[in-house]
Amino acid sequence: MRPAQARTVIGSRMRELREAAGVPLTRAAAMSGWDKGHLSRVERGHTKPSRELIEWYDESFGAGSALVNQLVELDAAVRAGKDVSQRDLRRHVQPMLLGGSVPVDHHPEDRAELVGETVPDGSRVVRDQTFEKTWELRNSGERPWRDRWLTRQGAAATPGWMRSPRSARIPDALPGDVVTIRMTLQAPSQVGASTAYFKVTDSDGRLYYPGLESPPIYCTIFTVYEV
Repeated sequence: MRPAQARTVIGSRMRELREAAGVPLTRAAAMSGWDKGHLSRVERGHTKPSRELIEWYDESFGAGSALVNQLVELDAAVRAGKDVSQRDLRRHVQPMLLGGSVPVDHHPEDRAELVGETVPDGSRVVRDQTFEKTWELRNSGERPWRDRWLTRQGAAATPGWMRSPRSARIPDALPGDVVTIRMTLQAPSQVGASTAYFKVTDSDGRLYYPGLESPPIYCTIFTVYEV
């Protein structure tokens, strides 16, 4: 993952958390002491938020440590991406990822595009409740898809962890086809914002899009006591 990509992901989560709490940006600036323009740049992914600002969002909008945990995961993904790129430049070999090489049918003209989903970001879900999330992906590249999976990323057991299967099979697709992936998730017991990240992989968990400007597919909810 690239730094700009990580900034966009965490900024979007911050905005969704603030809006889910019903707090306008002007009020958030007044409450926090940070300039409104700075908060806007952070939420739009133009500026990386400080750890202090992330912690303020978590505390002020009832997210526990959800945003801090997401920031840690994203920073680790950025570092891993840099390590992969530097190693490739030195060795002039195919990209390598933690856990092995890219899939055997990996191709630079391969593309995936998110075109639809259910359970909009920021949806309120009662804690521990199960729900079905669907994503619609278009094969927007020039290669057919065979035996691909949508695989969960990150480390389990972190506070606010949204429970899910390790992976869900992606239907085979020819270029131009749109397929639907369904997955049953469970809201955490902890009240607040929670995000689950997924990437397209093979059956062994190797990434199909290791170096592209392709953000992870995700599900973001706001866990509540009752609706």
